[in-house]
Amino acid sequence: MDFDFQFLGRQIEAGAARVLSHQREDGAFSYFCELSPLTDAIMVIFLHLVGESDDPLVGELSETIAQAQTSDGPWVAYPDQTGNASLTTLCYFALKLSRYEMDSGREERARQFILDYGGIRHTSNLTKIVLACAGQLSWRELPPPFIDFVLWGEHAPVDIYDFASNTRLHMIPFMLLSHLDYHVDLPDEVGVKDLVTPSFSVPHIRIPFEHQRAVDAAREFILDRLEDNGTLASYHFATVLAVLALMAVGEEADYKVIQTAIQGLKQMVYRQCPSVHQQQFTSTVWDTALAMRALQATRLPMCNEALARGITYLLNHQHVDAGDWQVHAPKAKPGGWGFSDINTIYPDVDDTVAVLKVLHPVQARCRAAWRRGVKWVLVMQNEDGGWSPFDHNCNKAWLEHIPLNDMGKAMTDPSTADITGRVLETIGSTGIRAESAVTNAVHWLTGHQQSDGSWMGRWGVTFIYGTWAAVRGLRAVGLPRDTPTIQRALAWLEQVQNPDGGFGESCASDQLGRYQPLGYSTASQTAWALMAMMSASPALTKPILRAVEFLMNSACEEEAGRRAIPPVRLSQAKPTSAITVTERSGRYWRCVCTWTDFAQRKAAPE
Repeated sequence: MDFDFQFLGRQIEAGAARVLSHQREDGAFSYFCELSPLTDAIMVIFLHLVGESDDPLVGELSETIAQAQTSDGPWVAYPDQTGNASLTTLCYFALKLSRYEMDSGREERARQFILDYGGIRHTSNLTKIVLACAGQLSWRELPPPFIDFVLWGEHAPVDIYDFASNTRLHMIPFMLLSHLDYHVDLPDEVGVKDLVTPSFSVPHIRIPFEHQRAVDAAREFILDRLEDNGTLASYHFATVLAVLALMAVGEEADYKVIQTAIQGLKQMVYRQCPSVHQQQFTSTVWDTALAMRALQATRLPMCNEALARGITYLLNHQHVDAGDWQVHAPKAKPGGWGFSDINTIYPDVDDTVAVLKVLHPVQARCRAAWRRGVKWVLVMQNEDGGWSPFDHNCNKAWLEHIPLNDMGKAMTDPSTADITGRVLETIGSTGIRAESAVTNAVHWLTGHQQSDGSWMGRWGVTFIYGTWAAVRGLRAVGLPRDTPTIQRALAWLEQVQNPDGGFGESCASDQLGRYQPLGYSTASQTAWALMAMMSASPALTKPILRAVEFLMNSACEEEAGRRAIPPVRLSQAKPTSAITVTERSGRYWRCVCTWTDFAQRKAAPE
């Protein structure tokens, strides 16, 4: 069949109109930052611990938690996971605390799943911290906190700033809570002490001591980093621990701070009728940057006013204050952007380069902000040549093996392929002059390619994401398509492409450290793979066309429900100028790929 270009044009305009309809009055685009039911469960437990068990939010979140339970009994952190004992423990405990009437069969299956796993003693340290605060486990089940650590300076073998910023924000409140042996007494009938098996075990050895100076320093660390709405860097769980830690210290002066923080957490609740969710963080700056990139790519006049308002919003959210990142990068001056609109202290490289790409077409009108952002990114390059999102040279690998860490590579903030690739793509596509930085980054990226041709991305899922960012970055700064590095990546992508032309990778890849297929294709991962293949291939190959067909059919899905539209066959179509692909998430759509150079390619023979 012939390709309907008029239909394609209508789809592009409809996609742009859909995105435009989501813009707020202040110019921002704000979407739901959905994770697992973990934050919902922790919020329910937290509200009980701070004496707000009668808040209507408890019932609303309990309903959300109950609806997320699998028919087999456990709760899962991602769709194809078979069960997650730590998450199941927190969800089960939250429902018991709120006295939610669970189906008896589901309740027993959840309870039995936890017992089969070995009981709550075998859950993650994060889960044990929550249970210890609620008096369900002794703090002696966790590694000793050694709170004097907060007093160690840069001349010590290790100090608090050697840990990743997001980990650091959770560690300090944990150390206070554990040191002060804080817990809230709860009625036995709503507890989970019956899931402690065996009933006796040898706990970690802890030497009791008092050190008021360390307690004071930990408290000040927390207070100095609270945002105006009371949250700690807009992280939900870090704020929960911070509030409980301040309650444990018991300073009367902190009462108003605590109340502000509780309200700040409630403001992060997202109501997506009929569900209610507690967000782990808001993603407004990131959402705004990506939405505007999609609108810019359409080149439609209808987007101009929205783009102008969005740029004003982004410029107003550039960070102007120094943060913890300056400890290891003293030459860096503020100029980055953060993920959340609430966060004003912890910028990250990934959001900063996303905003810089949006500002590039208008940089002449915001030259000072542009230069500050570019300088901040370049100074944050690590000595090994790569970039990490939050910190500079935060890469003491041995810290990943301390007893407190049972979450994989969470203690440090090393260079990663996805962040390094995205920085290179921004440098190459915007004409930033940074020859030495580029040379070092290319060397780092090519040296960290996996043996199968892929790259592992830390901040997305996982090898498709990392390979997309690496290939796009290397190509943007001039690495030829025919180099073995690029061709090995292309071969790997074509190898993992699904029969329907799409791509799909499981979150289990991150846990296993190797590629794990999802079993079905998703629009976002297909878009990442397609952009990488387009960068790596000299022509429109059959795998590229199959991926485009999958995305176009995905983009047409909602419209096809209203009237019969045959699937798109781009192998029979002429090139066009731009394709915008959207992916549905609940009741909303988000742009996941904009393809602008299709017209510049000549289709290869099939």
